[in-house]
Amino acid sequence: MRRTQGRNTYYTVCCLRDGTVTAAYPTRKPAKRIMKRDHISLDADNVCKEYVSSGRELLDLEDERRLRFFDIIATSLNSRRALRQIVLPRQAAIEAQLTTIHTELALMKKSSQSDSDD
Repeated sequence: MRRTQGRNTYYTVCCLRDGTVTAAYPTRKPAKRIMKRDHISLDADNVCKEYVSSGRELLDLEDERRLRFFDIIATSLNSRRALRQIVLPRQAAIEAQLTTIHTELALMKKSSQSDSDD
């Protein structure tokens, strides 16, 4: 089994204004002085450079390349829908349970303080 190296992969991405990534290229991590000079910051996905466009240039591509980008955009939309339908309701239920637990703990703490005062 091949041992993975401890190095992170950094990316330069082309994306639409809403954040949908249409292309990603692996790149080297910029040096700290370059990051400071060019005001580059790394995000959670190790993206160091983003080239944002409106997407109009996708209409000028030949059909094969256009379909590839349309598949990427469709996948992005489907992922967002799945997150909204699956994750967000569960998150709301967890938040409701935590609120209930917090209320019960506050009541227990209040009753224990009143018992200790007696």
